[in-house]
Amino acid sequence: MGELEIWTSGAGIPGAGVRRAVQAEADGYDGVVYVDSQNLSGDPYVAMALAARATDRIKLGTGVTNPVTRHPAVTASAIASVQAESGGRAYLGIGRGDSALAHLGMAPASVPLFEDYLRRLQGYLRGEEVPFAEGGDVDRLGLANRPTSSRLAWLRPNQAKVPVDVAATGPKVIAAAARHADRISFAVGASVERIRWAIGVARAARREGGLDPEMPFGAYVSVVSRKCRYV
Repeated sequence: MGELEIWTSGAGIPGAGVRRAVQAEADGYDGVVYVDSQNLSGDPYVAMALAARATDRIKLGTGVTNPVTRHPAVTASAIASVQAESGGRAYLGIGRGDSALAHLGMAPASVPLFEDYLRRLQGYLRGEEVPFAEGGDVDRLGLANRPTSSRLAWLRPNQAKVPVDVAATGPKVIAAAARHADRISFAVGASVERIRWAIGVARAARREGGLDPEMPFGAYVSVVSRKCRYV
């Protein structure tokens, strides 16, 4: 059994994101995630980069980004930059998209699109050559030495890969995450039965893909603390 971690969440509101990370580290949390919802919050990567300089231990992640508002190379470059600035404390949380897409008049990404994005994203984060997506028109530039694939050429060879953590609810997304992610955080509530079901779906998908059924699992659980003052 892996080590238990307790994370908290925050928003990249300018001026507040750093304070949130500093307080969370002082309170003993293992990590803090920042919302990636451009109409409702500031940029999470800016918040994480600033928080990395103001903290020493706490892990920093997106909670969560999506496969639509940024090209996978852009997402990979942003979180890899946070990884470098934080000394290896970055995590990338990603889902199909919620408020970030809703405020652009869009529905969550389809599961096939999401799975393809995960595949390409992981390639970038590993420093691999990633094939261009179909329909590209780079030939129109007329470059003498045009690229034939895409990669993050600036990645440091000794930099640890950023873990990708998928926020998953339904069986199709859980299965896609099991095949391509480094971790899965289930958004199925706090019911033990529901979490047990989700873990079973993930393990079955990994077995079908010829992978070790065990991987790090987590859960998004809402916790409310109410302080009472007695007079």
